[in-house]
Amino acid sequence: MDGGNCKFHMGHRIRKLDNMLKRNMQLALSRQGVDEVTAMNGFIIQYLHHHADQIIYQRDIEREFRIGRSAVTNILTRMEENGFIHRETDGSDARLKRLTLTDKGEEQSQLLHDTIEWLNRRQLEGISAEEQEHFFAILEKIEGNAGRLAARILGEDDSWTREIRPK
Repeated sequence: MDGGNCKFHMGHRIRKLDNMLKRNMQLALSRQGVDEVTAMNGFIIQYLHHHADQIIYQRDIEREFRIGRSAVTNILTRMEENGFIHRETDGSDARLKRLTLTDKGEEQSQLLHDTIEWLNRRQLEGISAEEQEHFFAILEKIEGNAGRLAARILGEDDSWTREIRPK
């Protein structure tokens, strides 16, 4: 493997695929007359829909999607302005805002679900069930490695820096 070849740089390929998947989602939704839903809004709407029986706060969104507080605040503010979600103060702690879908958010949830399922089927065409299982197992391992690596980088021990540029 050529270390300088982008074909073998996992982050580059995943970013490129992520951009393609988001674009397909945006195009599919736009062609159905939905312009104001970004990909992240869609994921959050789906998450809130699937967890409607639970109390969900902003920190749950931060944790689930691994996004920083200020970014989530901006996303949720726009979603509330667009009428997809409602934020209400939690009775036990005024700093906490419970997130719920509005009727408009629920309507979008069904369209998003149907569109996501259609896109998923089409984007996995020609890939056997065994290949899909293998692919998702590898993704799970990469996610685990990435999580452990983040903890190591954020930790007190900076010995990892010597692995990048040995003396």
